[in-house]
Amino acid sequence: MTNRPTLVIKRRTFIVMVLVGLYDFVLLGRLSDIQGVESAHLKALADGIHFRGVPLAPFRGNIVDRHGRLLAGSHHAYSVYAIPIQTRKHRTEEVILLSTLLAIPQKTVQKRLQRRQGFVWIKRRLSPQELATLRSQLSALPGIYLLTETARYYPQGALAGPVLGFTGIDNQGLSGIELTYDKYLTGKPGSLQEEFDVTGQTVKFAQTRVIPSVQGDTVELSLDENIQWMAERACEQAMIHTQGKSVSIVVMHPRTGGILAIAQRPSIDPNHFRDYNPKQYRVLSVSDAIPPGSIFKPVTLAAALQEGTATVHSHYFCPGFKNVLGRRVNCWRPQGHGGETLADVVKNSCNVGFMDLGLGLGVQKFYEYLDRFGLRSRTHIDLPGEALGIFPAMKRVTALDLAIMAFGQTLTVTPIGLLTAIAALANDGVLLTPHVAKRIINQRGDIVKSFDEEVVRRVVSVDVARTVQQMMVGVVSEGTGKLAQVPGYRIAGKTGTAQKVVNGRTEKGIYIASFIGFGPVPHPEVAVIVNVDEPVGAFYGGQVAAPIFGNLVRNIFRYLKIPATEPIKPPKPGEPAMVPSLVNLDPETAQQDAAAFGFPVQFVGQGDVVVDQSIEYGGYRPAGTVLQLRLGRSPRIYLEWVTVPRFTGLTISQATQLAWELGVNVSTQGKEQGHVHRQSIKPGTQVRAGTTIQVWTG
Repeated sequence: MTNRPTLVIKRRTFIVMVLVGLYDFVLLGRLSDIQGVESAHLKALADGIHFRGVPLAPFRGNIVDRHGRLLAGSHHAYSVYAIPIQTRKHRTEEVILLSTLLAIPQKTVQKRLQRRQGFVWIKRRLSPQELATLRSQLSALPGIYLLTETARYYPQGALAGPVLGFTGIDNQGLSGIELTYDKYLTGKPGSLQEEFDVTGQTVKFAQTRVIPSVQGDTVELSLDENIQWMAERACEQAMIHTQGKSVSIVVMHPRTGGILAIAQRPSIDPNHFRDYNPKQYRVLSVSDAIPPGSIFKPVTLAAALQEGTATVHSHYFCPGFKNVLGRRVNCWRPQGHGGETLADVVKNSCNVGFMDLGLGLGVQKFYEYLDRFGLRSRTHIDLPGEALGIFPAMKRVTALDLAIMAFGQTLTVTPIGLLTAIAALANDGVLLTPHVAKRIINQRGDIVKSFDEEVVRRVVSVDVARTVQQMMVGVVSEGTGKLAQVPGYRIAGKTGTAQKVVNGRTEKGIYIASFIGFGPVPHPEVAVIVNVDEPVGAFYGGQVAAPIFGNLVRNIFRYLKIPATEPIKPPKPGEPAMVPSLVNLDPETAQQDAAAFGFPVQFVGQGDVVVDQSIEYGGYRPAGTVLQLRLGRSPRIYLEWVTVPRFTGLTISQATQLAWELGVNVSTQGKEQGHVHRQSIKPGTQVRAGTTIQVWTG
């Protein structure tokens, strides 16, 4: 008998060794997978269990104007948070103390401290007083900590408020540019992490990790801060003079589509956006579609010229009305304009002539040009909430509908949409996409994205566009838009007076006064639209909106240092001449401007700036009439808030002098001599500069 293992035992031993070897191989592979391939992932899971993170908010990217001037920035703010498990031993006392220090209901604090979370906010964005008192009591509040966050601020206050928008408590964009470019502005959040044990307490000699936050990109706008201020001031003055429901102004660079200014009243200060009605968050020029009235007429004109259904040699006759499908449609001038050339039709803003142009085009071609000018679609401007215009369905449009639409009624467009269309005519027939942002720059100074001129399409030929430009020049030089004149420059424009639609019906006596134009021709640098909703008193666009346009464009040309394009020819003495706006100019410039309009001046008082003029701008007086200009020490800034003084007891001259020094107006009731015994606004009330205060004398 032998001790050598049998063949069966050998086989069994071999199989066992192979199985053990395979097991060891699998075990080694899994170990390599855990220690090598999956190590980073598993470590992150482990760290997530025993590391507690406190968020570090990034600085939101800046918003600047086209010259790099800050419009929106960020600063440090302090917030208080809790680690609930660390407060359980003293929770009752801490609830009472936190409620007292931070003016939070005790039930609210109690609920937050009872949460089964590692991190809970108690209060965000502490006031300086809350911060100071809390810091003095932190030693008595275990588990309660302060954290430095970032908060948004707008150094120019209400300047371009609805356009810039605002952010929420977590610095997320909620409206305006802040919302549109939120993904670029937000940045990357970081965190402050520390180890804790199973009970939630910080581990002794714990490891601390800091993941730094990354600031967001800078958004550079096409807006020009100075032009924006000019537009804001023009809106404020228009609200004071017209008593309108709202005023909106948009200034565009027609050769790039870049927006230089968007202003409106009412507006908001984004630093305190919660103090305003949410309806005021809208950018009116983008979100509201309105009946354009006669400022729409250049579109009809361009379409007719491009299609050849009208030429510069065409003649028309206006008896004051036109019968279409048995209905009489009146011209704005009841007595009619008589025989007219096409240029006269445009200059006179003749509704009958434009009805002929529209009917000559036909429904299909009319709608084709609405689409070519982009009026039946959104412009895709980089602001939220853009509305669509409303047009009757093409298949249901009758000849009567077409005739009325041809002069801008029974349809609605957004101001930005119509300005974009008219800017295409100023740009020799090329339609561009309007934009508020110019470029986006990261923290290294690299350009992330650039918004150059984006061509949509050519809408009309160069010859047609320039013909329309010249006819629109006639509107300002000789027609309904004379109050929009800028001495030394050829300005193209169009007045508009549209009846508002209320509850689906056109209401008589409720109007939107408008003016749209560009200049200088033939190489326009700015295109501007002005809309005044429901002005009180005068309501024609040529009376209300044209002077606003002319004064604003004159200031813009002076700021941009655009040289005069033609010699200034003052009117002859005795001829009707428009009174210019001379307020806020230095004496030398005021004298030069007045002379250009045909008026000599007489200065009263002392100072280096004009603070008042004897005849309000925009009206007509015989050339040669002397304008009395009052001088003062500082400009009249219509955006400032003023504390109403006590006028009672003062003489009229004393009250008037005090009012001008503060930047408000007074209107006297009663005897010219005597003392003020009553005033319409109580002393100490905060009002906008430029507000008129009634005073009674006895």
